[in-house]
Amino acid sequence: MQIDMHFYGVYALARSTGIKPDVSRIIAFASQFVDDAIDDEAIVLKDQRAVLPTMTAHKTIDYQNTLPGDQWKVWVPFHFLPGNDASAQNFVEKMVCRKNSAPAQAILKHALIYKKDPIGPHIAGITAHVYADTFAHYGFVGLSRDWNKVKNDSIEVKVRVKSISNYVEAKFESFKARIAGTFAEAVPVGHGAVATFPDRPYLKWRYAQENGNVVKRNNVDDYLEAGKNLHGFLGSFVKDNPTHGSPQTPRTWDAIASEIRKILVKEATKEKRIELWKKAIAGNKLFNAVNKDKAIDYSEKEWKSARIAYHFADQGDIADCNGYLFHQAAWKHRSYVLHDLLPSIGITLRLS
Repeated sequence: MQIDMHFYGVYALARSTGIKPDVSRIIAFASQFVDDAIDDEAIVLKDQRAVLPTMTAHKTIDYQNTLPGDQWKVWVPFHFLPGNDASAQNFVEKMVCRKNSAPAQAILKHALIYKKDPIGPHIAGITAHVYADTFAHYGFVGLSRDWNKVKNDSIEVKVRVKSISNYVEAKFESFKARIAGTFAEAVPVGHGAVATFPDRPYLKWRYAQENGNVVKRNNVDDYLEAGKNLHGFLGSFVKDNPTHGSPQTPRTWDAIASEIRKILVKEATKEKRIELWKKAIAGNKLFNAVNKDKAIDYSEKEWKSARIAYHFADQGDIADCNGYLFHQAAWKHRSYVLHDLLPSIGITLRLS
């Protein structure tokens, strides 16, 4: 999924459950920032203390994508959560990301443990990203494995609007050109073989795995299912949590599902899809909007390392530093997945 869903969609879902605007923004920001937190250098503060970031993503052609350690620490816990399917015949099949799997449901429950903590909104947003990605990235593995390979020229995409069809094709060709001859082309990690097709909400598409198995995908249906479940998760987050809850009457999923579908089916560029979310928010289509809602926007610089260093140099408090709290929450999420959840299903060994 892209920023239109991870930020604006998650924001709208959070607000529709009755979560306050400022808290909803933190949740949505954390959800999107999972894709933007690519810094792993220590943030050295004025007093010589350091903040050690929890890196949650890499750029597509970053050589670190080829490193097994980074695949385990970044792609597995944050983007391709193992599904541990009951029918899995081997280790790789256990590692395949699956929609709404038992591990995916487990991370939702884990996040709710922290819902009244200072990092509660941050870990809720991170978890929303990981969970939503199971509905976009399912069928692929967060490690470099032949499983991720796709038969040449087997990808078929159904787009009605000619300009968008050309746009998607151009993006695909540009993607192939950028990774040609790089480690990213040689190392089949995640859904690189199908570019960004899983991340575009309006697409109907299909592809063939190297074993000949044909996979058909309908992103609208997948994204709607993710939205429904995230609405329930965020409703649980705000339940009995007045610090984060708003007095407004929440809207049920059934009350907003048709409006969300209208946004998802629209064949448009990312920028225009964002405008659709903004228009629905400002028009009270998904919840009763206030001025803060109508001004909602995202800038990754707000939580970047330089802003964290500036915050503490200006005598800022930990409780007011969302960038720092994000890294704390990301560390807790990653530790839970790698050292508790995955050992419990026989995928990694417990360190105890």
